[in-house]
Amino acid sequence: MDRETALQDYHKSVEKTVSDFRSSLGAYLTDHAIYMEDMVRRGMELLGERMKKQGKEYVCCLYFSLLRADLLERKYRFYLHGLDMRWYLDDEPAEVYVDAPELFVPIEKLLDALKEADKGYGGVINRYDIWNMVFDELPLFNSIICQILRYCLRDWEEKGIFDSVVRSPYWLVKWGEYRDRSEFLIQTDRVEKPDTAWKEELAKAAHKPEQMVFGYWYKAACSGKSPKNLDMRFITFDGCTIKDTAFENCNMEGSRFPDSKITGCSFTGCCLTGADFRKCSFEKTSFAGATLTGAVFPAQSVPFLDIDAQQLQAIYLDRGNEE
Repeated sequence: MDRETALQDYHKSVEKTVSDFRSSLGAYLTDHAIYMEDMVRRGMELLGERMKKQGKEYVCCLYFSLLRADLLERKYRFYLHGLDMRWYLDDEPAEVYVDAPELFVPIEKLLDALKEADKGYGGVINRYDIWNMVFDELPLFNSIICQILRYCLRDWEEKGIFDSVVRSPYWLVKWGEYRDRSEFLIQTDRVEKPDTAWKEELAKAAHKPEQMVFGYWYKAACSGKSPKNLDMRFITFDGCTIKDTAFENCNMEGSRFPDSKITGCSFTGCCLTGADFRKCSFEKTSFAGATLTGAVFPAQSVPFLDIDAQQLQAIYLDRGNEE
């Protein structure tokens, strides 16, 4: 059998193995959500110690990276590097490794299964062919971890997850492969914007759809302009006043509104899946027609927000310190 034919036959023979890996990966990683959160905390503690040894004043860019070279050695860990405002031009980044063997169990099993299926091909299928198949699954692996951690880390401040690391007012956390595709986990920009910024950014978003994704608004006055059909996933309004704004058919999945006041607003047709309104106050605001699956609201506010019975079944109620 020539190599090309053998490769085609081998790929066909392991289709179910790869399919089973993909279909079960999400459930496995979801079951390890707390493990991942603890891993991030451990990483921050190690990074904080490294920064002290280096005399590094602060970081603003935190990257969790998966190194393919580590996988080849079956070292199941993530590389965490902290950079200052110069990003990759930072000549003294703080760098540590965080062990996370439990997250890699599905990959380990996939690798073993692919090696077992290699028998009978007389060495035509080599280790590089097998590793290339494993590497092809890494974008899915990283993407699922990102989706889970975005929700796990929403309470980072209350939990003190990043307290070990000195950060600038603007800082971010990204996850992915080293200097390759990566995704935002968190972006924080605690610098007050001028009153005109809200209208200006919405105007830009009309021509640049990703403009508002992971946006961060700190103590801002957001009023006077109503966004429609915009991608506003994981946007944060921190200590903001949102007034007389009609959000219409906007994707606001994973949005957060800590310590914000929403007055005279509506969210008709918006996707607010996983949105966090726990520390938010409302006045004359309606969520009629919004998708609220997994959204969290202060329990005392819900009766006044035009949330119908069907929506009520999909949300979570935060009762604060009530017994």
